[in-house]
Amino acid sequence: MKTKRINFKKIFIFLFFLGIYMIPYIFIPVDKEFYNSLNKINIPPFVFIIIWSILYILLSLYWCNNFKKTFIEKKRLLIYLIINYLANFMFMVFMFKLHFLFWSFVCCIISFITILLSYMEVVLFDKKASYLFIPNILWSLVGTILSVYIFLNN
Repeated sequence: MKTKRINFKKIFIFLFFLGIYMIPYIFIPVDKEFYNSLNKINIPPFVFIIIWSILYILLSLYWCNNFKKTFIEKKRLLIYLIINYLANFMFMVFMFKLHFLFWSFVCCIISFITILLSYMEVVLFDKKASYLFIPNILWSLVGTILSVYIFLNN
C-alpha cells in the first residue's frame, strides 16, 4: 500500500496566493456608510464574503497546481492574471477609498475581460483547471452588471 506524502510546496503556494488575493480586503476596508448611501441592487454583505472567499480558494488551487507552467511557459496567461488582480485591487481603491464610481466600473470591465481571456488560455492546456475559472467569470459578469447599475443610478 502506497502512502501519499504531503506536498508542502503546493500547500505553501496555495497559502501564498490565498494571502495575496486577500490583501485588498485586509488593507482597504469597505466604506459601509458610502456603500449604503448608493442607489444599488441590495445584496446582503455576507454573500460577497462567501463568494470572494470561494473565488480566492479556486484561484489559489489553480496556482498550486500550475505555478511553474504559468510562470515559465504561459507568459500571456500570467499577464492576464496580473492585470486581473490589479483591476480587482484598484476596484477596491476606486469604490471604497476614492468613491470614483466610473473608475470602479472600468475596473470591473477589465476584470471580466481578463478573467475571460485567462480562461481561454487555460482551457488550451488544462481543461480540468479551466473549470476553476468559470465561477470567477460568472461573478465578474454579475459584478460588472452591478457596477453599471451603481454608476448609472448615482
